[in-house]
Amino acid sequence: NRAMAPVQNKKIGPLSDDEMEGLMAGLGPFECDPHIAVAVSGGPDSLALTLLCKNWVDKRDGSLSALSIDHGLRKGSSHELKKLGEWLLARGIDHIVLKWKGKKPLTGLQATARIARYDLLENWCRKNDVLHLLLGHQQDDQAETFLMRLAHKSRVDGLAGMADVVEKKYVRILRPLLTTPKDRLCATLKAAKQPWLEDPSNKNMEFERVRVRNALPTLVELGLAPVTICETVGRMALMRIALEAE
Repeated sequence: NRAMAPVQNKKIGPLSDDEMEGLMAGLGPFECDPHIAVAVSGGPDSLALTLLCKNWVDKRDGSLSALSIDHGLRKGSSHELKKLGEWLLARGIDHIVLKWKGKKPLTGLQATARIARYDLLENWCRKNDVLHLLLGHQQDDQAETFLMRLAHKSRVDGLAGMADVVEKKYVRILRPLLTTPKDRLCATLKAAKQPWLEDPSNKNMEFERVRVRNALPTLVELGLAPVTICETVGRMALMRIALEAE
């Protein structure tokens, strides 16, 4: 639990290794020679996190496993993950693809896929004795989550947004980038001359998150930029902590 709301990152340009050190320091402690896992889809957020984590573990004589999920929902996804694996191999990063098997639901697909994704990731970590699983959610994602929960009339628990540390039965889920703007992650990849994948579903207006994301530019004009929204999320998180303590 934090005594202060997390400070939102307002810098521009690539994220430095020193900044990553600071972000990770707030999520520890970590074991000696840490073996950590990162969920990577190939998009800019998770791929930038993976490259930053590679530098972080190398300084500690640790190891990194990059985990991708093949949902089997979209034609061409296997080819994309193969390309992602080639990029990661060239950087000395171990890449593992986990497949979501079985029948897929006709309704509630995104929610079901999310549950299946977390189950696959957490089970792999448990079986391989990996304590820390890192996710690439960033400042813009946090703002979108807040707006979606606000629309659904969430209370303090929901409006406090995604937590940077979640203690599960077998694994600690860490989100070190929640205070980092997406633009900085794209800049990090460009500085490393690393291309990334674009998921077509990110443009599908049937999904609520996509509709919220497309509305953000209008909100920015009204003074509701993601960084501003996330400052409110931080204050809600402090309120949640106070209520839990009481």
